[in-house]
Amino acid sequence: MTSHRPASVSRLMAAACLAVAAAACARALPAAKYPLDQCRRVALVDAGTGAVIRGAEDLALDLARERLIVSAYDRRGAERALRKRAPSVPQGGLYAISIAALAGDDRPVAASALAHGDDIAGGLRPHGITYDPITDEIAFINRGYQKLDGRWRSATRIERIGAGGEVVIGAEVEARCAANDLARDGEGLLITFDHSDCGWRKAVEDALSLRRSGVASENGATLYDAAAHANGIVEVEGGDIALAATREKAVLILERTPEGYAERRRIHVPGGPDNLALAADGGIIAALHPSLLRMGLHRKTGFGKSPSRVVNTPLDGAGIEFLFDDPSGAVFSGATAAVEWSGRLILGSATDEGLLVCASRA
Repeated sequence: MTSHRPASVSRLMAAACLAVAAAACARALPAAKYPLDQCRRVALVDAGTGAVIRGAEDLALDLARERLIVSAYDRRGAERALRKRAPSVPQGGLYAISIAALAGDDRPVAASALAHGDDIAGGLRPHGITYDPITDEIAFINRGYQKLDGRWRSATRIERIGAGGEVVIGAEVEARCAANDLARDGEGLLITFDHSDCGWRKAVEDALSLRRSGVASENGATLYDAAAHANGIVEVEGGDIALAATREKAVLILERTPEGYAERRRIHVPGGPDNLALAADGGIIAALHPSLLRMGLHRKTGFGKSPSRVVNTPLDGAGIEFLFDDPSGAVFSGATAAVEWSGRLILGSATDEGLLVCASRA
């Protein structure tokens, strides 16, 4: 038997179905603690050269000196020079910035260089950084390049300097080619590697979202290798570490074992996590990429803007707090790091200029 419904009833049913589907697909996100209209971009200039600073990849707080440590370099500019076999590859810098200066007017803020390219083999292009208040040292992943037989060859190393810019004397430590970020646990530095290899296998890992990246010790020993694009890392309360698994859209809580590290818990987050920082309440501040596709296009080609999002997640993952959300990327594109300080949120980006400083709504 064929049933016949009036056309008006069919249209109403179809409209209702569409409405339900739309509601399911467009769930409202929580309001962010730091609204977009309370944010302003702060331009950074090198105090020594006057050059505009782009690509503030990672951030670290030096609480005792009330300053921000920033690693920055123009990644697309460096990659372009490498492709063209240019006579030189643009360098970046490791800078210290007074946090009080970031709360001032709209004038550019001077950033004091803590390291110089002439002191580092292959030049200065700092990636992930960590500051240890106990030793008063800054450690960072550096992307060095040296020209051999007319071609630029990469030399990724772990570098250390004193917090005042003093060179720390010690043996040069080679890092994996895919070294990304670093943190310190009770036994030394931990280094994340975002791919197991830097050759053609890297593209395969990305295409299939294979879980082959993770954490290594400073001497190169693998401690964990079951993440898809391991990124930021930070030690959390109790001696565990939090690891950003970018392609899994998750923060992994790892516990120490006799063999290395093992996953204790995973926290699903609304975007691909990049760099991580410890919040004052013991949670994890994560800079997220809501759209990995748009971030990939923006990062590699400069096409369009990439959305930015920052959350604070408790260690148990319950009650994630939205700190910042820019779904279009028009205010600040592709944020890769964020820290919170005295009622302000400070964001950096590997591709955008300067920093974004946000105040919470009174």
